[in-house]
Amino acid sequence: MKLRDCESCLVYGSDKKPLSRARVFEVSENVLRLFFTTPKLRSARLKTIVDFYDGQHGLVRCLCDMTLKKNPAAMQTGEPWMADCTLVKVYEAFQRQKDVRVKVQIALDFRADDNRMITGTVQNISAGGLYFVTTQKLVQGQYITFVYKFKSEPHRVTAKILRVQELRGGGFGYGCQFLELTPGQEADIRNFVYVRQIQGQLERQKRHNLPVDAGL
Repeated sequence: MKLRDCESCLVYGSDKKPLSRARVFEVSENVLRLFFTTPKLRSARLKTIVDFYDGQHGLVRCLCDMTLKKNPAAMQTGEPWMADCTLVKVYEAFQRQKDVRVKVQIALDFRADDNRMITGTVQNISAGGLYFVTTQKLVQGQYITFVYKFKSEPHRVTAKILRVQELRGGGFGYGCQFLELTPGQEADIRNFVYVRQIQGQLERQKRHNLPVDAGL
């Protein structure tokens, strides 16, 4: 499989636990170069699992041969380690579905289709939609728009309210579905969700006192 739009990945250690996120640079088909910001690695040759986020294929899990070494351009890039990576086997592209959600806390201003400005907090998001809470009343079937920079460029996104929940203690929660996303918008939202998943995995790993350089 040739990766089509891949800029980041998650490398696993020999214990099959998340090890480190890496930036991806494609050298040729099935040959990549990975760059790591974490300093706690060491030179090694290994065969391990890597999850690649690809804007077209989704999350692609592969078995890879890697040669980890110091990055000679570390002073310029802030990435002390790099790896030559060859894709040996593709196991599965298994997160193309829209319902992979991550928890977030993002304050946003929404514009409702009745021209009201709504201030709310997004509590979870997926490539298919989001859930936000606010003190203001909306109804099922209404449309909202907002602007957010999921990656490098801000996107104006439209969503439809599918579910209304009255919250204990006041306020309302709204489950919304994104509408008519462009390929660029969907790719950036998927990348945002994927990056937040990785961050969550690494934070849980640190909370359980697991070494970040396990397996290398």
